[in-house]
Amino acid sequence: MITKYRYSLLMTAALIASPAAAQVVDQAAVEAGEAQEASQDIVVTGIRASLQASQNIKRGADGVVDAVSAEDVGKFPDSNVAEALQRITGVAIDRSGGEGRSITVRGLGPEYNTVLLNGRTVATDNAGREFSFDILAADVIQTAEVYKTVDPKTQSGGIGSVVNIKTFKPLDRPEGLSGTLSLAGQEDILRKKLGFETGGTASWSDGTSFGIALGGTYSERHSAIDSFSTSGYALRDGINPAIAGDTGNPGDIMVAAPATSSGLTPASLVAIPAGSRVQQEAVFNRGRETRKRLALNGALEVLPTDRLRISLDGLFARFEVENVNARQSNFFSPPYIDPKFDENGTAISFSRPGADFVARNPLIAGAVGQSQNDNVNNGSNSVAKTYATGANIAYDVTDRLKISVDGSWSKSTSEGDDYFLVLGELAPESPFVQAPTDKGISTVTNLGGLTDKSLQRLHYAGNGKYKRSDEIKEFRFDASWKLEKGPLRTLSVGALRSDREKSFFGFRQKDFSQYGLSYSSIGCLYCGYTVPFDTSIQNEYSFSGYLKGVEGADKAPPAMLVASAADIFRELNNPANLANSNYGRNNPAGLAALLANIGSSGLDPARGLWSQFRYPQGDSGVREKTFEAYLNTNWGGDFGGEMPWSANAGFRIAFTDATSSGFVVPVLQIRESAGDTGLVVIEGPSEFNSVSNDYVNFLPAFNLKLEPAKDMVLRFAYSKSVTRPTLTALGLNQDYGGRSNAPTSGGGNPLLQAYEANNFDVAYEWYYDRFSFLAITAFYKKLGNFIETSTLPVSRPILFPAGNGGRTQDEVINVTFQDTRQRNGLSGSLAGIEAALQKTVNSGPLKGLGGILNYTYVHSKRDNAPAGDLGFNGFTPHTANATVFYENGPISARIAYNYRSEFLVLAQGAYSEPQQREAFGQTDFTIGYIINREFQIFAEGVNVFSEDTRDFSRFKNRVLYYEATPPRYSIGIRGKF
Repeated sequence: MITKYRYSLLMTAALIASPAAAQVVDQAAVEAGEAQEASQDIVVTGIRASLQASQNIKRGADGVVDAVSAEDVGKFPDSNVAEALQRITGVAIDRSGGEGRSITVRGLGPEYNTVLLNGRTVATDNAGREFSFDILAADVIQTAEVYKTVDPKTQSGGIGSVVNIKTFKPLDRPEGLSGTLSLAGQEDILRKKLGFETGGTASWSDGTSFGIALGGTYSERHSAIDSFSTSGYALRDGINPAIAGDTGNPGDIMVAAPATSSGLTPASLVAIPAGSRVQQEAVFNRGRETRKRLALNGALEVLPTDRLRISLDGLFARFEVENVNARQSNFFSPPYIDPKFDENGTAISFSRPGADFVARNPLIAGAVGQSQNDNVNNGSNSVAKTYATGANIAYDVTDRLKISVDGSWSKSTSEGDDYFLVLGELAPESPFVQAPTDKGISTVTNLGGLTDKSLQRLHYAGNGKYKRSDEIKEFRFDASWKLEKGPLRTLSVGALRSDREKSFFGFRQKDFSQYGLSYSSIGCLYCGYTVPFDTSIQNEYSFSGYLKGVEGADKAPPAMLVASAADIFRELNNPANLANSNYGRNNPAGLAALLANIGSSGLDPARGLWSQFRYPQGDSGVREKTFEAYLNTNWGGDFGGEMPWSANAGFRIAFTDATSSGFVVPVLQIRESAGDTGLVVIEGPSEFNSVSNDYVNFLPAFNLKLEPAKDMVLRFAYSKSVTRPTLTALGLNQDYGGRSNAPTSGGGNPLLQAYEANNFDVAYEWYYDRFSFLAITAFYKKLGNFIETSTLPVSRPILFPAGNGGRTQDEVINVTFQDTRQRNGLSGSLAGIEAALQKTVNSGPLKGLGGILNYTYVHSKRDNAPAGDLGFNGFTPHTANATVFYENGPISARIAYNYRSEFLVLAQGAYSEPQQREAFGQTDFTIGYIINREFQIFAEGVNVFSEDTRDFSRFKNRVLYYEATPPRYSIGIRGKF
């Protein structure tokens, strides 16, 4: 909770900001406002102003459109734009670090929704196309409109929706100088460190022909998140000697005896039952994160004549994230001791051999190996920058002919580094693993010696660096001709040219092959837990309060050992330790030569051998050129002179040409690491390559609007829409990972084509009050050529070196890799219904009270789906929102509950199994009090009931991920002039 003195600081700021703050609200102003509301020309602000503006957009649209509008200048309903959009029917959001980042619409995830800023595509710092709403400064946003049906004038790309974020325009502001300022303190409950957010806008206009506006926000947020994770559930299928020609995996064996057994013989090693699924690890994590965000916007409008309007606008955003994690990790590879399986083949309990078990059972010691207890020090730093600018010239050639020319440029860069450093021990005791029931997390007990420094050894050390950029150039032309020839009202034509290039820049560690050390071997220099180090760098870190109240969390490790990344890298590069490493022991002459010449290698002194260098052969990119042209007609009239109607009909044709380029590195050999099950990839010289792919989409659209009564609207719509494949999926890359007993591979598919959908909508809307309405919409989407990330088994050879697993010589064995990449070909359908009810009380003792209820149901079906199929990625059957608000006089308050039912994150995730997320319901509130005409104090709470996130795979006891996101509170002051 925010402490008392922090509240006092903010209240003091409010008092300083306004000499009139100690006075009571201007009663005359309040009475004048009430009198004004009694007249016909009502002017409203605040929550009701937002609702009225959004309702007017919805009612006046040709198709099915929903919107969120600013409550006042510089006051969007939520400080996070995505969190405001989740109040819209059918919209759910995805969060990052507890903040809204992207949206799902009508069950379709972020990649299926096109997001525009003032009608233009904005480059994204994400690896794909998904737009990150957290780069936007909410203070400068006027409306966020969600188009659920297709208008031919709107650019293609969104099967789920097209979202257009509109910023304030200078000539929308009052004549003269005006602006807003805000300051708020923020605190996440778990971190207990105060952050803040400040923002403001300023504009000047002459009221008719010239205006300029500026705005921006800066924030720092400190958070802590507890989480638990696994790497999925590997399919285990041992060779059964009783079945002739059994083709199972010879490594999938188990010990058919309790962990307390002694004197076991090889006869106790038997095949794991076919079809069994065993979790691969248990990771207990506490992350601490600091987010710094700067967002700036500017706009200029000039009207040289009453027929010509010229506008310029720009955006700059900088988002920096620093993350540090303390992770206690346990990896589970076979053999498993005395595993128990439920009726679904899930291993619900088992042990892994510790030193005690190995000592008691020497005859099988070489075959069972020894479990590990890892203290992982993990962190990352990233900086993303986004630039966007655009110019528009709108000219009324005549009273009937209007043309518009628009050009825009946007670029986003994102770069960062990360490290994953493992200091651990070979387990002195045999860890016991138990799966959860249908909630909570797995438990790992009998972790003896976890904080015993004398047992600690160096192990795996990985770090990385990335950089990517996204650049978009767009040019569009639009013309509209008012005809009024009978029912034909207007004819519109236009074209859009877009050139987008997504680039990924390669980095890797320096290669010292001349000394017998390849770059790919550096990460596992110490693998095997054999090299001690100076453990004075480690400190005990308490997991007190970890996932408090979650089933199984009370058995989580009470503490672990942590060290700074700088200290660990110093130990990794210590010459004495390097001499004891796998490389140093096997090639002492090479190490001596390396150390003698290392000073001229240009290594980062802080990271040494783990320094990252630009590696142009690792570069890749996708350039996508599109050309779109459209024709649209608007119609209107009256049926029988009593029922007004309007319609638009037209088409859009889209040409897409995508070229994927990059260096292709042939893989010469994949081998198991010495003393460990990690993989080492031996590569040949890289070769540059490019692959082009082009396709055409014809996209018709029709929208019909009927008004059977003055307060009722009926809508009918048909369209065809597309979503182009995410750019990262088009790469030429080929990646390998995992371990020798559970290897993985993946990469891009440059020949992917666009998803397609035929869309049908029917809507009924009843506007029974100026601020109230009831809306019901039914929709159906026939999906084709759909793309989905799928994981398929692919056999590849792995070299197992002598000494591993008791081998006396090198051995090459074909092992099944789980190959994950995106592929075309799926088809199916989505059908659903959404309903919205909005009601305000405008008079009487309950004046100012109101509420909003939204609900959406979606059903999906995949054609020719295999048994156990769970539908499309991101598909969410039920979403709902309930909001109650009160606004009267100086007081305004709102509480909102947002619900998203269990949904599918990935149809085929780790080990070809689905990843599902349990139902999630979050409650937020905001309350404000108007001190006087200039200033308002406010308080906000996000996720006030600490709703957690839990992912699982097919069955609830196969937990994949659990995250506790603590509440976030803020209190501040907002002023306007």
